[in-house]
Amino acid sequence: VFQIKNSINDEKLADKVSAEDKAKVLDAVNTTTQWMDSNQQAEKEEFEEKQKALEAIVLPILQNLSGGADAGAAPGGFPGAAGPGPAADADEGPKIEEID
Repeated sequence: VFQIKNSINDEKLADKVSAEDKAKVLDAVNTTTQWMDSNQQAEKEEFEEKQKALEAIVLPILQNLSGGADAGAAPGGFPGAAGPGPAADADEGPKIEEID
């Protein structure tokens, strides 16, 4: 949420985003932030639903700003955000060989 707010207020984007789009993003961010502050005991699924709703509003706008996918953006579309975790079948951890 805060990453989105910082991105939309970035001076580099000021000339690329319309006032209408900026207002739409900031309204969605503020609404989500207020909900998070009021519902700190909410279930994980509720937070995920709010995140998806926010992304549905914000991602198309941010993608239009960058002319498609931002090279520095995570797959979720948020610049600087962490990418997805390893695949479920990925072998994690060190390989330990037998030592004599």
